[in-house]
Amino acid sequence: MEYQLMPWLGVAVDGTGLTIKDKRSIPNSIGRMSKRAPRSLIGATTYMTVRGTDILLTKSQIEYDSPNYFTTCFLGDFKESQTRHIKLSRDPDLFLIISDYLCGYKVLPLNDRVIPKRMSPELALENLRADAEFYQLDNLIKECDKFLLGEILQSGTENRKEYLVLGCEYKYHPPVPIDKQMDIAMGSPISQWRTKVTAEKLTESPFDEMKRPQDFRGFTGLQIVGEIERYARTMMGFEPQLVGWHIDTSPINYGIRSLLMVVVAV
Repeated sequence: MEYQLMPWLGVAVDGTGLTIKDKRSIPNSIGRMSKRAPRSLIGATTYMTVRGTDILLTKSQIEYDSPNYFTTCFLGDFKESQTRHIKLSRDPDLFLIISDYLCGYKVLPLNDRVIPKRMSPELALENLRADAEFYQLDNLIKECDKFLLGEILQSGTENRKEYLVLGCEYKYHPPVPIDKQMDIAMGSPISQWRTKVTAEKLTESPFDEMKRPQDFRGFTGLQIVGEIERYARTMMGFEPQLVGWHIDTSPINYGIRSLLMVVVAV
């Protein structure tokens, strides 16, 4: 049901949501209607405070590209599901872009008018990806990665640049840590192969979903990167520049079958 908003009701629309200035000025009939409002309307009162800037989020925005940070906080068992309010110390201008994305709008490539003044276009895109990762918006992360790689492709030299893909198929009986998996991949693989691809190919599946060294942090994260680098170094005979990797696993009767692809710069 749609409602006609009238100034004499004390209701104001700020472009992002609904705010009731004075409930006493609302007639009883309107008050009864609001009690029967659907849950999506109730979700309109949910808001974020990002460095002092209040931004409203509707229920449909919260559930867009979910599960994500917002569904965890607002629709889970956390106190934010009761207060319907989160305060964050992140960039408010970038969050406006995030808010547009949650509306289903196309936000990339970034328009100069939405880029924070203190950021270059390149830095804004990288920081938007960092925010997308923080808010656990997987599809936005993928879109940012495509545009970040697209910036490389704008250079004719980089567009012709080739990458080497080291492929390997191996099997193991779980649980097997990553270092033991790499020992198996190097020592007793089912098959091994290698091929070259262009930078443009890296935007296609499955390379567009591959893990990258910069995505891993901490002791465990660095150990994983180190083991993939060890595999590449052993296969190449020297220390190559690791670009990323993808492991596709599937269960078999006697364990796990893994298909490993490691991408290095050449």
